[in-house]
Amino acid sequence: MKRPLLFSISVFCTILLLQACGGGGGGGDTTLNNAPVYSGVTTQARVETTNSEDLSTAAASGALQVLASDAASVFSLRSAPSLEHKLLEIAPLISQWLKSDDTAYAAKLTDVSADLCNAGGSAIADTNDAETVGTITLTNCARHDGTGGIILLNGVVDYTAAADLSSLTMVFRVTVTYAGESESINMTIACIGSSCTVTSDFLGVDDRVYRITGISLSGSETSGFYISATIYDPDHGYVAMTTSSPVTFGCPTGVPGSGVVTLSGAAGTFATVSFDSCSAYTVTIEGVGYLFNW
Repeated sequence: MKRPLLFSISVFCTILLLQACGGGGGGGDTTLNNAPVYSGVTTQARVETTNSEDLSTAAASGALQVLASDAASVFSLRSAPSLEHKLLEIAPLISQWLKSDDTAYAAKLTDVSADLCNAGGSAIADTNDAETVGTITLTNCARHDGTGGIILLNGVVDYTAAADLSSLTMVFRVTVTYAGESESINMTIACIGSSCTVTSDFLGVDDRVYRITGISLSGSETSGFYISATIYDPDHGYVAMTTSSPVTFGCPTGVPGSGVVTLSGAAGTFATVSFDSCSAYTVTIEGVGYLFNW
């Protein structure tokens, strides 16, 4: 049962990674390393005229988050991998460490630096006896990037696992530094059998903290992107976002410059959001359009 899960995590981290970047700010709680933490509404939102502006901002933030994530670079839609890709390379290594230790009662404090930090620094695992629950603390944990550079990791990874590793959940609250850039990341990978999902908390274009999960991405920078995801707005709850006209980026503020998305909420409520330009967008509900400025 252990090998399929390790394989699924390795493949998952290779084909679909979703980031949570930003450093603190308004609109939500923060935790270790100022990684954003979503503390808002978790029920499904109704899409109404009174909240359509907020939900449209959530959609724009979510679309940008998907593009900024490594999902785009993994699918060859972007040229360079993100810092989140650099962080998530450690996920299969954690699974491999758990798989390799078959001792029924292991020490509660284990130095796993040799497994995770191949260029210096430390990684200390504080676990229960069976190593099914634990926290790995990364202190200047350095990893070679394969091209002569160094990735530096600081923070914690909390995990829970089934005894046979048929399920494994890892919560990353880590600051990644690489090539002069730094990001604080709050991301969860949960795997059951061969199926893995990611949940990510991130800072939106309006400095509120959102949550996103269940993404799908296709398209290109030239033709635009088709994006689907579930986005959690801190004040209203979650909506499903799908794309009916490809979304393009390039605006100085980071908002979409064109494209149309549909937001679906509770009780069959929905709205379409047309990103008209870098300065304005139109929300249509029940056939009536409302123009907003960014």
